[in-house]
Amino acid sequence: MTLPAVNLRSALLVAAVALLTSCSASKKSGGTHAYMKKQYKELKGALNEAEVSIIQDSVKVIFPHHVLFATGSDQLKDEVRPTFGRFAGVLNKYDKTKILVTGYTDNTGADQFNNELSEKRAKSGKQLLVENSVADNRIFTWGLGARHPIATNDTDEGKARNRRVEFVILYDVKNDQ
Repeated sequence: MTLPAVNLRSALLVAAVALLTSCSASKKSGGTHAYMKKQYKELKGALNEAEVSIIQDSVKVIFPHHVLFATGSDQLKDEVRPTFGRFAGVLNKYDKTKILVTGYTDNTGADQFNNELSEKRAKSGKQLLVENSVADNRIFTWGLGARHPIATNDTDEGKARNRRVEFVILYDVKNDQ
């Protein structure tokens, strides 16, 4: 008869630990969400020319295609520098985050060229943030070429929208420990 009592006690202990752990995790997650939501609101105010969205505990920033690069180029346009200064200012204020810079192209040209160009575009975006004092070790780049278009590649306008760099800002959980 003691066996069922031991099993019941063990089950209650496991349930209590699980409940405490989930409360602790949700408090931490709630803090993470509040931190990211605050950063999102500040970015939205500072970057009115960009599309800023929040997805769970990450923030995505996409600048209009005509702002960043000329067709076939990986060199950022000079007129984007003040915008990147404001962008970097907010990123520096919220240093518990990492930034993934992802470059894209339209589907014109060979895959190898597009992949290389998209990586160069991502690195150009990173470099401009670094020039504005965002720590290099917080920023990662990834070139995806013509993959994941956000518009049709059947029109000039759609192709222009697909030539982009996206910035995904992620909460750095290692920074929270």
